[in-house]
Amino acid sequence: MNKILASLLYIALLTTCTTPLELKGFDKQAWIQDTNGCLGNRQSIIEVVLSQKETLLSKDQDDIIELLGKPNMHELYRRSQTIFTYSVSPQESCKQFNVDMKITYLTLRFNSLGTVNEVVYYK
Repeated sequence: MNKILASLLYIALLTTCTTPLELKGFDKQAWIQDTNGCLGNRQSIIEVVLSQKETLLSKDQDDIIELLGKPNMHELYRRSQTIFTYSVSPQESCKQFNVDMKITYLTLRFNSLGTVNEVVYYK
């Protein structure tokens, strides 16, 4: 009984003592406010994210949502993989959208364990 209680206490301490995911120079508020890329904030911030993409690898979905907010698209893929897609450039729903503009996305692929195994920026 004492071993079980000690194990539960240890797990509780591990989960409460984790530090939030951070990227140096990343303006979280500006990123989250620019939901569909309409404000242009994400275009100026994306290089900060890409320069530190190794930091995102092996992080879980909750860590990513805490850092980047809810994804614009959330896809469940085969073999329990998940794909989060964040719009970087203005999308069709934006007033600033121009058909001649290239639409850009940041995509994070999660493996079956729920951790990031791929970070891709599509131009």
